[in-house]
Amino acid sequence: MLTYVHRCNHGVTSPDELIQCFGTKCIFSPNHPRSCTGAECKKRCWQYRSAPQQYTEEKQAYCPNCVAAGYH
Repeated sequence: MLTYVHRCNHGVTSPDELIQCFGTKCIFSPNHPRSCTGAECKKRCWQYRSAPQQYTEEKQAYCPNCVAAGYH
């Protein structure tokens, strides 16, 4: 999740974005072999998604709502 904190101190959060993993040892990857299944797969491959990361970035502009209200 990415939140922009604007000059007016209002935060605007962007929608969550799934960043695709392309590793062969991740079961969510399009590159994970279809033949890799069962106990052996569970032993050596990533079986769950990690926690989402959160970022905050400062912007030197007003937020969209303040711009619409006439602040520049």
